[in-house]
Amino acid sequence: MEKRKILLADFIQEDRFELNSYLTYLFNQLHEYFPKQVDDKMINQ
Repeated sequence: MEKRKILLADFIQEDRFELNSYLTYLFNQLHEYFPKQVDDKMINQ
């Protein structure tokens, strides 16, 4: 299954930019890319 590319325009609702949704998306992308390192650092804090 091919992942659909997310565009910045996907986070625009009417005349507003959905910053919370965009930041959540970015965090999830980072977590998928570095899942082990993020989990280890959070445990050690």
